[in-house]
Amino acid sequence: MNSPVIVGDATLYLGDCREILPSLPKVDAVITDPPYSEQCHTGHDAGSRAGNDGAVRSTLGYSALTQADVLALADAYVAASVSWVVWMTDSNLAMQVRAALEQRGLCTFSPLPFYQPGRSIRLSGDGPSSWTDWIVVARTKAAHKWGTLPGGYIAGPGWNDKALMGGKPTALMDALVMDYTRLGATVLDSHMGAGTTGISCMRTGRKFIGCEIDPATFDIACHRIEQAYNQRPLFMPEPLKPQEQLGLI
Repeated sequence: MNSPVIVGDATLYLGDCREILPSLPKVDAVITDPPYSEQCHTGHDAGSRAGNDGAVRSTLGYSALTQADVLALADAYVAASVSWVVWMTDSNLAMQVRAALEQRGLCTFSPLPFYQPGRSIRLSGDGPSSWTDWIVVARTKAAHKWGTLPGGYIAGPGWNDKALMGGKPTALMDALVMDYTRLGATVLDSHMGAGTTGISCMRTGRKFIGCEIDPATFDIACHRIEQAYNQRPLFMPEPLKPQEQLGLI
C-alpha cells in the first residue's frame, strides 16, 4: 500500500480500496458512491455525448459492480463503520445493497432518491432517461436516536458542478455528510473519484479518509480537497443544509 497523501484533516490513499480498508482505523461513517450496475454503465456509455449535468460526457472508464462485489464491499463497510453506511447506487442494485447490509447485521431503510432533472443517462441506452439515483442508508444498532432524517434529495440551483462523469454534486455530498455525521466525525469514501465527499468534509468540519484507484483521478481529488481545506474559515459554524437553503425543509 502506498503512503497516503495528507491534506489537512484528509488522508488520501491511491490504490485498491479492498486492499486498503482492512488496514484503516474505524470511522464514524462510510459515505460512498461505488460503480453502478452493468446495465447502467452500458446505457451511459451508449448515450449522447452532450451531458446536461455539469460534467464532460465520456465513457465512465471503470467496471460495473457484480453481485460478488456488492457482498465484498458490504463486508468491508460493516467492518469499517461504527455508525452509518451511506451507499449510492442505481435502481438495479439498490435492493441487493440493502439486503447485503441487512444480512450483516445493520439496520437498513428504504432506499432514498436523489432526483436530478435533466440528466441524460439511460439505463439501457433507449427510452426515458433516468433522473434518479438511489441512496441506501444503514446504521449499526448502536447508532440510534438520531431523530427523523430527510427522505430524499432534490437537485436545486447550483448543483451542476460535477468534476467528472459519474461524480456527484457538491451540494448533495454536503447534505449527506451533515445528515449522517456530526462535527469532528471521520468519514470514509472507498471510491472517492474526484474527491467531492472529501471537499464536503473540509467545508463542514469533518475528517476524511478517501481511496481512489486511478492515478489521474486521484491527483484531481488531492488538488480539489487541498483547495477546499485552504478555503475553510478558521471558525466554522454548522452551515445550513442545502435543503434548508432552498426552503425544502
